[in-house]
Formats: sequence, structure tokens, C-alpha cells
Amino acid sequence: MTAHALVEERQRCLDAGMNDHVSKPIDPDNLFATLLRWAKPRPRQVVEPRVAVTNIKASDEVALPEIAGINLADALNRVAGNRRLYRDLLGQFVAKQGDAANQISTALESGDSKLAERIAHTVKGVAGNLGITEVQSVAQKLEKALRGGEGTVSTALVEFASVMGTQVQVIDKALRDSATDQPDAVQTAPFDGEAAAAAIARLKRLLEASDGDAEESFCSVQSAVAGVVEKPYLDGLSASINDFDFDAALVKLDEIAELCARNGDENARA
Repeated sequence: MTAHALVEERQRCLDAGMNDHVSKPIDPDNLFATLLRWAKPRPRQVVEPRVAVTNIKASDEVALPEIAGINLADALNRVAGNRRLYRDLLGQFVAKQGDAANQISTALESGDSKLAERIAHTVKGVAGNLGITEVQSVAQKLEKALRGGEGTVSTALVEFASVMGTQVQVIDKALRDSATDQPDAVQTAPFDGEAAAAAIARLKRLLEASDGDAEESFCSVQSAVAGVVEKPYLDGLSASINDFDFDAALVKLDEIAELCARNGDENARA
């Protein structure tokens, strides 16, 4: 699974002994079809039923604006329609790849062309997965130039910086505007300590197992503790989960559990 999509790259992988080759941006149908060519079916196993989740804002209710330069339908297909996840990924793109042009310039000034190429390659892959088509195109052009393939590095870098800068600003503004259009979450039901504890316990198990379902489980925790845990604590936990820093997320979840228990007790006494 690689962002190298050229025919010669595919053949190089196969010659090296790989079973197959799937290029990014990932097309889910192609990925599953490729896996099914090699996967051997196993007997079905009984799966422990998941805890029912109630009073959670549905993923399809998450505000997701139309943004110029983004193929939204294509991008949502790659995240199985999970609008909440996609919105988070857009925010991460702005935060983590937004300064890529400056990072590449710095790498080139220090003589580290390999680092510059790697940064361009990363932006190309992330932009492709998120449906940010023009950024993907200019990042690919810059990567080729840095590799000594096509065009001049300086020209490709100027184009990359211009397109990237504009796109990051457009995404950031769209996310901010859509966020301010949404009313703050209001807890309509009394705090349920048992439900909150169950949601926290489930998320803790997923984090300890480094399970990707932790992002979805976080939503149930967020809903269950609304009104007794302040937003900065939840934002910090969400950021750690999105960064796949599960150790840090466990520490923050423990803090939230303590706050939840303390504030819950205070609400009960009141």
C-alpha cells in the first residue's frame, strides 16, 4: 500500500516479492478486491456485542461544508461516509501539512533533498486521500522535480507554495465558519453516572488495544459527560486519539474519569 502509483513502481514492488500492490489514494472497492484475492476465509467467530450507544449526535449530522478544491464525494467514500472523521482529518491537514512549503524550503537550504522529497510525498498522499485534488497534483509535480525527473525544483516549489497556501486558508476558514454556525451542545438529559462510566470503560479498552474504533467511541464519551466535563479536556483527548497517541489519550481519559466522578457527585448532592 503506497503513494507510488506509477506502473514501474508497481512492478518494482512485485519484483521485490510483494503479493500485490495498492496505490494511494485508496479506493475502498479496489482495496477489498485486492485483499480478497489473497485472504483465506476463516470460520466465523462469535463477536461480543457492543454496548448500545444512545444520545449521540449522528455522524451524518456533523457540519461538513462544500470546500473549493475538494472532491467531497470521493473523499467521503474513502472514509466510509464518516463525516466526523473526515472533518477531523481536514483539520489535521491544516495543522500538520499547512507549513509544508516552508519545511521543504528549509530542507533544501540545508542540502537535505531527500527530506524535501519525503515531505512532498507525504502531502501528495494525504491530499489524495482527502480529495484535495489540486494540492495532490502540484505535490506530485514537486516530488518528481525533487527526484530529478521532470521540471525545475524552484518553479515547482513556487507553484506548490501558492496552491497549498490558498487551499489551507480556504479549508481553515470553511471549518471555522461551519463550526460557529453550529449551536453549542446542550445536555438535555440529567447526567447518568453509570452510562458515563460505561462509555469511559469501553473507550479505555479500545485505547489499550490501540483500536481504531476509539475515535467513534470517543463520541459516546463526549455525549455522556456533557455538562460535567469542560470542553478543553475533551478537545485534548480528541486530539491525542486523532494523532494515534493512545498512551497520552489514556492519561487524559483518566483525568476525565476523575472529573466526571467528582462533578457527578457534586451534581448529585445539589
